[in-house]
Amino acid sequence: MEVVPLETLVTSIYLCLSEEIEEIQLPDKISSIEKKIKRLIRFILDRKKSYEISLKIVTDSEIKILNYETRDKDKPTDVLSYPLFEKNLSIPHAALGEIIISLDTLKRQAREIGHTEKDEFHRLLVHGFLHLIGYDHETNEEDARIMQEKEEECLALIENL
Repeated sequence: MEVVPLETLVTSIYLCLSEEIEEIQLPDKISSIEKKIKRLIRFILDRKKSYEISLKIVTDSEIKILNYETRDKDKPTDVLSYPLFEKNLSIPHAALGEIIISLDTLKRQAREIGHTEKDEFHRLLVHGFLHLIGYDHETNEEDARIMQEKEEECLALIENL
């Protein structure tokens, strides 16, 4: 069995902010976001591979356009995921895809739910990540239950980073 030290694997995380959003508005530090994504990847995926993921933080008006163009829904949403990942692909590096989060909706939902913006950001990040790797809550009740359980497990994993 070949053992690959985790330190030799590169996980590339590309964080892009909308032109209308400044880093200071983010509910979490960029370095902390990167640590959380890497922990999620190590927890769920093959540790012998390296991965690439893109995270984009946008406004409601930007996500509304994407939601309409890709899902035919003419309204903003909290998070969109565009997966590129195939589980059984036997290559040493895999591009997982892109997660897009609306900062406006994130802030509104945090107020409505009654938790912090940071907590809501983590929830959306985990939700988007799980969609990237094949989880889907919109197919049936059983899949929704499985995804919810995995979300809770992942949130506990990144909670104190």
